[in-house]
Amino acid sequence: MATIRWYNDRQDTLGPRFNQVVQRTVDSIVDWPEAAPIWPGWDRLPVVRTVHLPERWPYQVVYLVDQTELWIIAVAHDKRLPGYWKDRVDHR
Repeated sequence: MATIRWYNDRQDTLGPRFNQVVQRTVDSIVDWPEAAPIWPGWDRLPVVRTVHLPERWPYQVVYLVDQTELWIIAVAHDKRLPGYWKDRVDHR
């Protein structure tokens, strides 16, 4: 993932830490997939939800649940190109 490389370029320990936080967030999504809020303004199926990463990381995991499958649509930066991932929902 490009973000991990970017953080590694800043400090060796940041990339692995970011990866670990993303993995823990995905694990919690797997445990409670409907606990997260729906993406603001999303009004169609499938329902897209988002979870912000903890520990002040400026990212969120965007995902949907389709029957029994969990689809991670993006690990998206909070400020860069909001919603850039929307066409991925239609093309999955």
